[in-house]
Amino acid sequence: MTSNLYRKIVLPTRTQPDTLVAIFILKKFGEEKFPGIKEAEVDFWQVVPEGETDASLDKKGVILIDLGGGRFDHHDKKPQTTASDLIANYLGVEEDISLVKLLEYARRDDFFGKGTISNDSIDRAFGLSALVAALNKSLVKNPGRVVDIIMPILVAHHNEEARRTKELPQEFEEKLKSGAAEIFEVKQRDKKLKAVIITSESGSLAGYLRSQDGGKFDVVAQWLPSGHVNILTRPVKRIDLRSLAALLRVEEATRAGKEFDMSAREFAKFGRIKEIPEWYYDPATNSIQNGGLNPKEVSPTKISAADFKKVLELGLSEKAWDPRT
Repeated sequence: MTSNLYRKIVLPTRTQPDTLVAIFILKKFGEEKFPGIKEAEVDFWQVVPEGETDASLDKKGVILIDLGGGRFDHHDKKPQTTASDLIANYLGVEEDISLVKLLEYARRDDFFGKGTISNDSIDRAFGLSALVAALNKSLVKNPGRVVDIIMPILVAHHNEEARRTKELPQEFEEKLKSGAAEIFEVKQRDKKLKAVIITSESGSLAGYLRSQDGGKFDVVAQWLPSGHVNILTRPVKRIDLRSLAALLRVEEATRAGKEFDMSAREFAKFGRIKEIPEWYYDPATNSIQNGGLNPKEVSPTKISAADFKKVLELGLSEKAWDPRT
């Protein structure tokens, strides 16, 4: 009689990057075919008990990975494969775009021993494969603890990949259709800048929009539901934000009914101006932030959304003030 629940995942000896990825995929996507697998414990056997097989243990709620020559044992399989690929194929998620990097990492580590390609000693020491190896050595008597430590890392990676490859593209498309995002171009000196203004509370969206997959926007102005807006740039373009910083602060002061005897260069300085605390000009990230993603004590800008594009275009184009003069 088949078990109602799958309660155990069994590996031979210690974990490897491939088997860790395999466990993640099984727990993340396998609940429908293997009820209970999400909460199943991970155990380690050197050999399959006498008289038992992959099929007989399956009926008892036990899944073997890389053990016993069963469906998820990648040893001696032709063509060469990995346990994580076997499980992904069995579950029908081998084409899931959010798993591409995980599956490729498992192959590279298993086939070539190159989970980390860099020759830099620090990169290699702190690459995931090296950390797994170090954990295996320090937790020889408790290999299950390695799974407990590494699994949240794989979960975090997959969550971000799912956002980047599925959720963020879908959100951006919906924002464009609804009018909550606007794309435009502006010229700064000899550079043509691709910019977007978008309303979203996503902490990952600005990074996605500046990436190759997200459209390589040079400037992203992200409005939060709170009314705060943050302006981020793509580092490779080396955009000069001094004119924009000055203009934003002048506009902010004007709308607050404040007057200051300051030059444009003083309005453009790095950091925060105490008289106009709404805007922080960060030279390290080349961004201008109205409180960041977690504004707390910083007040939202008084510049309206209707006027903001004009301010952004004027500041980026340096038509109001050229900081080189």
